[in-house]
Amino acid sequence: MGTGHNNFRQKGAGWILGILITSAAWAADSVPSFDGAEILTPVQRRMLQKVSVDFRGTPIDDVLRILARQAEIDVVKSPKVTGEVTATLKDIPLGEALDNILSAHGFGYIPTENMIRVVPQEEIYQAKEKKVSRVYRITFADVKEVETALKKFMSETGSISSNAGTSNIIVTDMESKILAIDKFLEEIDRPTPQILVEARVYDITSTDQLDLGIEWNLGRNTNYGSTGITGMGDNSKLVDLDNPTDPFITGRMSSSTNKADAMQNVFRFGVLNEAVNLDALIRAEQKEVTAKLLANPRIMVLDNQQATIKIVEEVPYQELSETSGGGSIGTTKFKDVGVELVVTPHLTRDSKIRLSLKPKFSVRTGEVFLTTNSIPQPVVAKRETDTIALIADGQTVVIGGLRKQDLQQEVKKIPFLGDIPLLGALFRFEGETTALSELVVFITPHLIMDQPIMSESERIRWKETEIPMPRNETTRLGKGKVVEEKIVEEKDGTQ
Repeated sequence: MGTGHNNFRQKGAGWILGILITSAAWAADSVPSFDGAEILTPVQRRMLQKVSVDFRGTPIDDVLRILARQAEIDVVKSPKVTGEVTATLKDIPLGEALDNILSAHGFGYIPTENMIRVVPQEEIYQAKEKKVSRVYRITFADVKEVETALKKFMSETGSISSNAGTSNIIVTDMESKILAIDKFLEEIDRPTPQILVEARVYDITSTDQLDLGIEWNLGRNTNYGSTGITGMGDNSKLVDLDNPTDPFITGRMSSSTNKADAMQNVFRFGVLNEAVNLDALIRAEQKEVTAKLLANPRIMVLDNQQATIKIVEEVPYQELSETSGGGSIGTTKFKDVGVELVVTPHLTRDSKIRLSLKPKFSVRTGEVFLTTNSIPQPVVAKRETDTIALIADGQTVVIGGLRKQDLQQEVKKIPFLGDIPLLGALFRFEGETTALSELVVFITPHLIMDQPIMSESERIRWKETEIPMPRNETTRLGKGKVVEEKIVEEKDGTQ
């Protein structure tokens, strides 16, 4: 009996153990597990609740309030979320309803453990992205300008800082923003094209000279056999009047007389005897136009940067100011007279050069006395213009227009004889010269692709100014000499 009782105990214990194991297995399948099944938060469970709504132009604030009340959920809305909603939903889970309503207006929601936050889609993407920090070394562009441009790429949660000393920019932002910044810097941090702007300033003068009167020129006529008026002869010789040795010369005249046959475009008349001719000249000649190079400056400038070329003379003038006692105090100031060029070149995509030109021309035309016994004040004529030209590399832009007219009167006479009334006109020469001058500027831009190369003339001047260094061998003293001797001895020993 004892044995049977023990068997019954063993069978009962096994049956109870089997029930417990089966119950445990069933419980394991029915109860959510941390390993196999996801535990839903209160918000996630409420997002599964079905809702039925009908909206017609309802403000989105009211829509969120109605849905939150039906699902018994707390909602926080961003101030950027605005608009009106038109939708009809029936027995739709709250999560699906929110996804469709908000995405149609560019919004979304971020669920937390106990509530949801409605924000623009960009903030949702940023919340999912990880932040990245990167250091950029700017090589060619200006660090401060790049920093200002990069701020437009930054998100609200990003940060940027720069170090002008090391040309570094540190950026911390979402990974997508960092990728956009990478592409942006690849485009802008490149070598900027350089343009050599060459300016040539010319003073072009045209002189109209009308000489009226009688100018006597004493010369020796080699045609001793001829008599009377010699006409348009070309065989006269200049006589040295300071040392007259010619037997036919019996007196002295001005030693500044001209050689008669050296004049061009003149009428020449000769009288007296066959050995000496005394010429009376009436001249009317047109001089050729001359161009004088005043300056040839050249300046290297970066693309889209302004270059200023000034070729001026500072002319002093007095500026009077009244004092409290009724008097006046003069202050010396200066006016710039000459040429000032402001050039801004820009290289286009088709390798043309767009030149923005602002030339200023000024020239001193005279003086004026403002008051009696005052210091003369300079009168300055100015010309300014502003233009834009599109030219090819190496072409030239010509700017002119500042003209000046000078009238000069010239009187030449023989001492004493030229002052005789009435008859003095025979020994006096009067001339009037009108000089027309114009400042003309030639501007030629040259695109520099590589390092600038000196011209041949510049290279010659560079060699002339180069100072040769002495070739004396350096004397080694002290420890340096000992170390050198040791090294030599070791080498000799190894050999």
